Amino acid sequence: MTDDVRRIGDNVRAARLYRGMSLEVLAGLVGRTKGWLSRVENGHLRLERRSDIRALAEALQVSPSDLVGEPVPIIRPKDRAYGDAVRLREVLLDTSLDDPPDVPARPLVALTELIGGRIRRQRRTSDYPGLGVTLPPMVAELHVHAAVGDEAERAAALRLLVETCTAATFILRNLGQVDLAWIAADRAGHAAHLLDEPVMTAAAAFARAHSRPAAALSRPMREAARTAGRLEPHLGDDRTAHEVYGMLQLSAALACQVQADHAAAARHVEEAERAAARIGEQPDSSPGDGWQSFGGANVGVWRAMLAVEAADPETAVAAASRVDVEALPSRTRRAALFIEKARAFAMLGKPREAVRELRRAEKHAPVKVYKNPLVRDLVADLHDRAVNRDLRGLAWRMNLA
Repeated sequence: MTDDVRRIGDNVRAARLYRGMSLEVLAGLVGRTKGWLSRVENGHLRLERRSDIRALAEALQVSPSDLVGEPVPIIRPKDRAYGDAVRLREVLLDTSLDDPPDVPARPLVALTELIGGRIRRQRRTSDYPGLGVTLPPMVAELHVHAAVGDEAERAAALRLLVETCTAATFILRNLGQVDLAWIAADRAGHAAHLLDEPVMTAAAAFARAHSRPAAALSRPMREAARTAGRLEPHLGDDRTAHEVYGMLQLSAALACQVQADHAAAARHVEEAERAAARIGEQPDSSPGDGWQSFGGANVGVWRAMLAVEAADPETAVAAASRVDVEALPSRTRRAALFIEKARAFAMLGKPREAVRELRRAEKHAPVKVYKNPLVRDLVADLHDRAVNRDLRGLAWRMNLA
């Protein structure tokens, strides 16, 4: 590896040695054998489940983020084609809702049109370089309107801030900037708090839950079910409310799956499916994609991911195969589907099929593949076996070979 990013097993070994633990001691703490842990550390066995990563992190008294890898350096010229977090970093660290930036702000109606137009298209197509240019001034100007506008303008600006900061959260996390992702999510939470609206509060809680790796089981992630319960009485006929509610149920399912509570995870997925059935897929004529692409197809993507987490690759492949890819409005969600299918095929000992799905994911959203620590570990593991030219090319593009 040539980019100073270590594999997860390397990080486990480094943390174990730092703690002065033997292989036997750490393996005992996580209920595994010394041989299993040795294979993990030597890169001969890939950590496929977030629950294993979480167990090792707890035993080593480190964050799961420490094991899956440090954030990618903020300035990486060779990565500019996949997005640049520098401008977002400056805006988030130099502004607050109490102290807006000293910049000219375009009319709020113009910002609203931009969010519903260009930014929505960039998010749908996973255009990270474009978002790196358009989002930072948008966030800065919305801070100005939230501070100096009249009551109606202030409320509208705060709602748009929840949306844009949530978008920034996922962009930053996918670029490997976990700490900045948390700041963006926290800013969304501050805006929602000032609004005091149940849907916006729940939406910001979702952003906070997903600003860090799921294996960390952050407090917002653990409380996703409770947040969904608080939102439920306010659903009414509001489509966005149902979408936020459904995504929170899926988040609660992931939290339960990481904790090996498979029955609870299944209940939350079923509730998300009911929410999706109530509102249907986003109509083709709609100008939007649905909040976080929520719908029946996206629930199918999550079902595949949860099956992989449960070490049930057959179910994962079956769930992924049932998803109508065309019903997934964003390239990022399509890439997520192919990634989970690839992980399942790898677990089934089918490397060629895994590479095929990874290539499909790469074509839809390269950054989703290149910066995901679980995918990087998978590609590095497959590369050691030199499956075929497609894999070698993918590993080279990920700077793993």
